[in-house]
Amino acid sequence: MTVLTSERSKRQLRRPRPVTITPAPATAPVPPVVTAFRRPDDTLCHGRCGKPLSFQGVRGLIEADFYCLVCLTHVTIPLGVLQAIPVGSDL
Repeated sequence: MTVLTSERSKRQLRRPRPVTITPAPATAPVPPVVTAFRRPDDTLCHGRCGKPLSFQGVRGLIEADFYCLVCLTHVTIPLGVLQAIPVGSDL
């Protein structure tokens, strides 16, 4: 039995190239948070119905999961935004 093989060319080591990433310029200010608001007593409430949100847990150490028991809606808020939620009033 004869098997034909071809020689592979020797692989050359690639030299790492410096990579520069420039961030895109901000064209607009950060939009306001409308999904939730914070009461003066620090309770986090749903922006749609104004009722308190039920904390479900943290996902991936980057998002907090909440659930509205009135609207039956899942609400996800990034942890970095959690402290920036504005204080509002009840509906």
